[in-house]
Amino acid sequence: FLLLLILVAVGLLCGVWFVCEYRWDLRLFGPSRDSGFVTNVRAGEAAHLLLEGNLLPLDVRPSSRYRAEHLPGAIHAPFSGAAFDAPVLECMDRDQPVLVYCDGGYRSRQSLPALREAGFTSIYHLHRGLMSWKLAKEPTESDPAASRVIESNFEMSYSQRMPYSYPHDPIGF
Repeated sequence: FLLLLILVAVGLLCGVWFVCEYRWDLRLFGPSRDSGFVTNVRAGEAAHLLLEGNLLPLDVRPSSRYRAEHLPGAIHAPFSGAAFDAPVLECMDRDQPVLVYCDGGYRSRQSLPALREAGFTSIYHLHRGLMSWKLAKEPTESDPAASRVIESNFEMSYSQRMPYSYPHDPIGF
C-alpha cells in the first residue's frame, strides 16, 4: 500500500510540474511575448542551428558543471538567480544569436530576462537543457583543467570552434 501511495504522489508531483512548466513556457515563449526575442528549441533543432554556424552556445551553469560537460564550443557565463557571475557578457556582440542552456532548463529560463536587459536581440533557449541534448545523443565536451570563465575568441563562429562534425542527422529529438 505504501508503494502505491508513493507512486501516486510522484505521479501527481510530475503532473503539477508539467502544468507549471507549460504555463511558464507560454509566458516566456508564447504568442504574447515580443516575437523574435526568444525561441524555445529542442535538441535536434538546436544541433541543426549550431551546424549552420551562426549561433553561439551560452552555458549558464556553475563552473564545476561546465568543466564536467558542456556543448562543444560553449561560452561559460554562470548565472546565479538574478545576475550573471562573470564579465563574459560584456565582451560579446549583442546581435550575435545565442543558444542559452543549463542542465534541465530552469536556470536558463531564469536568465532570459537578464539577457534581454543586457541587450541581446536574438536568443534561443535549449528546451530541457543539457539533459535533452544528451538524450538526443548529441556530442558534448569537457574541460576538467579549466578554472576560469572563457573570455576570449568571441568573434569566432561556432562552426570554426567545433573540432568535428555531427555523426548523424541532427534534425528531430
